[in-house]
Amino acid sequence: MTPTNRRTIPKAPAPDGPGLPLEPPLPPGTPSRMSRVLSALRTAAGILVAVGSAIGVAFVLHDHVMKSPRFAIAAIDVEGGLAVGTNVFAADLDAARAKLLADPWIESASLQRRLPGTIVVRITERKPAAIVALGDTVFATAEGEPFAKLQPEDPLDLPLVTGVSPDDVAADREGAVRTIRRAIDLAAEYDRSDVARRAPLEEVHVAPDGAFTLVVGHGGLELVLGGPPFRRKLDQAARVFAELDRRGARGDVIMLDNDARPERVVVRMR
Repeated sequence: MTPTNRRTIPKAPAPDGPGLPLEPPLPPGTPSRMSRVLSALRTAAGILVAVGSAIGVAFVLHDHVMKSPRFAIAAIDVEGGLAVGTNVFAADLDAARAKLLADPWIESASLQRRLPGTIVVRITERKPAAIVALGDTVFATAEGEPFAKLQPEDPLDLPLVTGVSPDDVAADREGAVRTIRRAIDLAAEYDRSDVARRAPLEEVHVAPDGAFTLVVGHGGLELVLGGPPFRRKLDQAARVFAELDRRGARGDVIMLDNDARPERVVVRMR
């Protein structure tokens, strides 16, 4: 396996559709984040078109509220958003919500009328927890769900998960999502370990048999972990690093996957 360093992974081309911002790792209010918010909400606002007419005496009140300037939308109060205008009673909120939910970055959305002239839009954005190489390079949530292609301006300072193929997702999406979630959980466990301070995580690789290998440090050292539980193996890795430092040596691969003899660790030197 020739690992790919997540900080040097080629940036994917921008997708055809608009992207919406994410929460961390991007700081709130960055230009790329806000431009995505504005783009998605402008798309939704574009369908809030006023339609109204009077049909006979019985519809005089309807005609009044549909045409009265008092009920023209003066603002759309979006938690983190912007404003557009149209008649507050004619606004098709269901269609606007559907437009918002079509954006892969939006997990949930709700729209409510607030008279006389405001529509309140609340959105929940998906938060990326990893970058996954799936043919296209995509973001995945902490639950392991792939949801959006990487764009040129997107951050790369997230764990890179490799070894899950598009065919795996097509054949068993639930199983692929579980595998990605395990990889993300392992990345978080590694980041809490002692060894992470001296060798930052670069990649989590999943073999076809479900065994895990971590690529750590700028030199791309491999920690072959196999299957869970991982805490003991990560503690062993810290001790091996300390011994290598004591000898002034550098390892290339540290094999910690011997579950039959867990005390046995094999180190391949550079």
